[in-house]
Amino acid sequence: MPPVMPGPDYSCAVVVKCFSWDPFVERQLARMQEVASGFDVYLSVDNTSGTVNPPRQDNILMTNQAEMIALGLADRYEKGSLLWWNADYTHYQVFQKIPDYDYYLFIEYDAWVLGGVRKLMDRVVGSGAETVTLVRRDMKNWFWAKFCQDLYPGESCRASLNCITIHSRAALAFLFEKRKEMSRRKDISFWPLSEAVILSELVPAGFRCECLSEFGDISRYEWFPPVLEDDLDFRAGAEMAFIHPVLDRSRYIKSLLLHTHFVKDYFWPGSSLRRELSRFPGAVRPSEIGRAALARGVARVVERVRGY
Repeated sequence: MPPVMPGPDYSCAVVVKCFSWDPFVERQLARMQEVASGFDVYLSVDNTSGTVNPPRQDNILMTNQAEMIALGLADRYEKGSLLWWNADYTHYQVFQKIPDYDYYLFIEYDAWVLGGVRKLMDRVVGSGAETVTLVRRDMKNWFWAKFCQDLYPGESCRASLNCITIHSRAALAFLFEKRKEMSRRKDISFWPLSEAVILSELVPAGFRCECLSEFGDISRYEWFPPVLEDDLDFRAGAEMAFIHPVLDRSRYIKSLLLHTHFVKDYFWPGSSLRRELSRFPGAVRPSEIGRAALARGVARVVERVRGY
């Protein structure tokens, strides 16, 4: 892990991304405002639904899908929704609104940096990195690689998990232009998800891209299993680590029921799912577990039939 190297003075925008507003999101924003003192903290809100209404305060950037399309970004996605599939689109709208920072740290509302944002950014700036994200090393086993071969053939396809992403101003500006250029093309049969775009574009262009693991522990940084917010120590001074997803109790239970891999785990008393649910007596009825198991089974069949 690189030492803390403050380097020259620099400016950094810390951008918390969300698509809802409730007490948990409010807590996460307040925590970030506390630990990122000295940096400007923004809340980027996807309000495509028209129902997200955070309280009036400084540094709130509202957006929606129509605004992204107006920036010259293609209205294309293969699964989920426009801003779920193209999670980097939001970064370019933020860049348009606040273009003058040296660095931008984008973090999903359900992710966290243990150890301090200032410490992390000092290490990043000191290392000379222009982009930091979690680089996927197992490209042969990465599910989406085969779909992106027309645009990024062979080893030119690089992927990353982008719940926490740091860009220099130059890297972000470059990606924005590349995405607009890509959006004008008519020959892209499968629209690449943001996880495939960032490194596949930046690395060949000569930008210095580093893996998040160079700056801290990533053992709890994936899309599943979740981490309950009550199990984390948010105080400063912890060892540098990256956590995702961090969830409140209701989201935590919902994630377990929705994403547990094997249907048998819903019924086996010794499974990790049943052990975790036992922490919340009475929170989930047996009938809910049964319905969740059925839904998960159906989802797995659909995934196999569709291929994704």
